[in-house]
Amino acid sequence: MKHVLIGGNGFLGREVVRQLVARGGQDIVVVDLPSSYGRFPEVAQPGVSHVRADISVPGALDAIALNPEDVVHHLATQLITPNKPRFGRDAYFRVCAVDGTRELLAWMKRQKNRHLVFWSTDMVYGPAVVIPRPENHPKQPFGPYGRSKVAAEEIVAAAVAAGDVTSTIFRPRLILGPGRLGILEVLFKMIDKGRPVPLIGQGTNRFQFVSVADCARATIRAADLGCPNGAYNLGSENSPTVYELMTEFIARTGSKSRIVRTPGWLVKGVLRFLHLFKLAPMDPEQFEIADLEVSLDISAAKRDLGWVPQHADTDLLTAAYRAYRGEDARLP
Repeated sequence: MKHVLIGGNGFLGREVVRQLVARGGQDIVVVDLPSSYGRFPEVAQPGVSHVRADISVPGALDAIALNPEDVVHHLATQLITPNKPRFGRDAYFRVCAVDGTRELLAWMKRQKNRHLVFWSTDMVYGPAVVIPRPENHPKQPFGPYGRSKVAAEEIVAAAVAAGDVTSTIFRPRLILGPGRLGILEVLFKMIDKGRPVPLIGQGTNRFQFVSVADCARATIRAADLGCPNGAYNLGSENSPTVYELMTEFIARTGSKSRIVRTPGWLVKGVLRFLHLFKLAPMDPEQFEIADLEVSLDISAAKRDLGWVPQHADTDLLTAAYRAYRGEDARLP
């Protein structure tokens, strides 16, 4: 069986490569944009081949031959980054999520392959109606990234209904671990300088993470099971409140930083204004949920896939910080 990792140079893809190589005897193909190559030597492993391709371009994947037993892991995504366009953001996110998924499914059909693991996001849900959110929670995403993933899931669901593929869909919480920065870089700089760390709100809410290592185990597990149809939430267990998380994290770092609680409604209002001028340090899809209860019900993944998360939120945040500082970032 061959594992084809679409977006395999990304944060999750690199961990999947690491785990598959450690397993031994695996045929691995990493597919990613040409611009992503040469930056991640850890994916240059024996038994790993590389294809430079933009999956949104028709026919771009045709050079890759699939056998019926092979598994395609669609890990690619257009990340929420500061350099995304101010206008036309729905179209920006749909290129990878919608156009790319449609072309990928067409390629799989031409290759007569039916095994797909599709990586979505918990951002498809939007405001919580039920806590923790189950997989059948209403989908009312806050912004264009979540909307693009809803549309992509619908495309996959249509292919499943047509009998073209069997597909396991994963909706992870915020994926964290050594090597992940993004918005966390702002926090880590505050910690390094001993500056006050403002929370959006009082910090009484829970803001669940999930380990990149646990996510990689999930995608490999789904492949081993033949990509059973269904959508599954992924997250950590026993998440602390944001205040508890930050208190323990700061204590572990030895920083002199202190936590500052704020009126969430006021801070979000300021961030919305700053966002109009591209000055906000966070995207609306990030800051709008910062003081909300953000947790997923992961019982279905545990029951159906035998997947159990191994890493706690505070350990994940600490490991990401240590990696940022170039220190030993191994998870317990």
